[in-house]
Amino acid sequence: MSKSALRRSSRSNVNATLEPPDTQENPFAGKEFPCSICGNGLEIRITRKNKPYTLCLDCGIQTFFRRKEGITRLLDILNSRSLISGNASEPSLAVILFNRIQQLHAQKKKLTDKQGFILPDPDLQNAIRVVENEIKRVQQELSKLAGRKIRSKDIK
Repeated sequence: MSKSALRRSSRSNVNATLEPPDTQENPFAGKEFPCSICGNGLEIRITRKNKPYTLCLDCGIQTFFRRKEGITRLLDILNSRSLISGNASEPSLAVILFNRIQQLHAQKKKLTDKQGFILPDPDLQNAIRVVENEIKRVQQELSKLAGRKIRSKDIK
């Protein structure tokens, strides 16, 4: 592929925006996304170019969601309600760990869905095991934070 063709194809993905406000209701209105540093619930705002972003005034971090895939993933996460947002009075590490576990479960499901029944891919099986091990590790960390021992049946 030529450089100019590559630039054209990447530009079409970079300029992904939401539909203009007059043609579609804002799908992010009233929704929150957790800050990646403190876990506080952040209002999802829309840029002048009609792309979603968040701003954490406590941490001073801005998160911009770009490209069609990123914006679509954000909508999927918000619609599934799999992540939780804390507030300044909640222990933020617990919220961050919980959200990490939810993300790992979603990643495991995607990998498991790719696995064939008749001819399983050993590399894919190893990748699934790695994600499962990370889920266990994060669950144990959350359990320690909660001050209780984790039971083996708690780990899925």
